[in-house]
Amino acid sequence: MEAPKGLILFANTPLGKELASTQLKSKFGLGLLLSALVFIGMFWVVNIFIVISTVIAVDSILILNAKKAVNIPLAVNLNHPFMESQYVSDSEVMVNFSGKWVNPGNHRLKFAKDSLGGWIVHRQDEDISTLSVWDSSLKESTLQKHLSIINQAISLNNAINESNDEFDDARERESQESTLLERNWLPEEELEVQGPISRIFSNE
Repeated sequence: MEAPKGLILFANTPLGKELASTQLKSKFGLGLLLSALVFIGMFWVVNIFIVISTVIAVDSILILNAKKAVNIPLAVNLNHPFMESQYVSDSEVMVNFSGKWVNPGNHRLKFAKDSLGGWIVHRQDEDISTLSVWDSSLKESTLQKHLSIINQAISLNNAINESNDEFDDARERESQESTLLERNWLPEEELEVQGPISRIFSNE
């Protein structure tokens, strides 16, 4: 799955890489434990080659599951807080539930089973409108975790863009209200504004 032009897959964002590292570390520890148990249990009844093959298979499955945990159908641009960098323009979010990238809009999402046993993603607006089907063979608990991160991305996206709108409105009002005391606006690229996600981490 490739991200749209100008966007970055969640797995390649700083937050996605951190989550992947955490998942791999936890799975690696579990893999070592299971491998040790397999080795102890099979040591007296099979040869060393079968033991090694079993250990490799166990570790491979655990690593694959860890990668699935961060393979979220989400992409953001450089101005999104998930990139943990200073934003200079509007933030963007795109999702891909059925092989096509779409803008999810401003509302949080939820999913439910359809009559055929698949998944349908809905916007949490007044009409609970349908956004897309969700083609996935992952477990419901994994999909729920993915959607939770997608909803966080949407909320932070809204926060950034609303802040930009308020800032632009203030500039426009300043230019129109010539009778008011003039302010010295700094160039946008010189502003150092801590993003919402940075403020969340700094408060912990």
